[in-house]
Amino acid sequence: MARIRARLLLLLFCSFLALSAQAASISYKAVAIGEEDGWIVLDLLQHYVLSDTMLEALENGVPLTFVTEIVIDPEDAAFWRSALARKTVRRQLSFHPLAGEYEVLDLDTGSRRRFATRDAALLALGDLKGERIIRSSSLDKGRFYRVSIQTSNDIGELPLPLRPKAYLSPGWHLSSKVYEWRLQP
Repeated sequence: MARIRARLLLLLFCSFLALSAQAASISYKAVAIGEEDGWIVLDLLQHYVLSDTMLEALENGVPLTFVTEIVIDPEDAAFWRSALARKTVRRQLSFHPLAGEYEVLDLDTGSRRRFATRDAALLALGDLKGERIIRSSSLDKGRFYRVSIQTSNDIGELPLPLRPKAYLSPGWHLSSKVYEWRLQP
């Protein structure tokens, strides 16, 4: 009896680990900021793990929209002041069941990329290269600035019949932690 109980506990523990490893998340794998052609530019590599709810919707043709917000502020700025620079990058992931293809659409530029697998599409979704944030001449040399990034899914972009349920369901709420660091031009 004790052996069976120990095996059940071990099985439950392993199941819990497997579920927690598959938990929905957005994490940052690489972040780099620099100056290029008179602009402060950002390179970002994110890793997306979608919830079962989001995967089911995607596979049934519901497009998922993700918003990455980048903010640059002087480090000593008062919290009530508006940001020195705020850039929003909006991308949409969709699946076309008839073609069997995934698509990543940059909603700001209109550029589209198609992929044979969901993993390749998720990788492309999280790959931002050379994203212009602010002209470097707008920043004071020698002054420290705080750069923050956060990515989340935009429930408001879901088809109208899904929105009420999505706002109330934890399976639809996906957001990264806020990533912050210092910048000195």
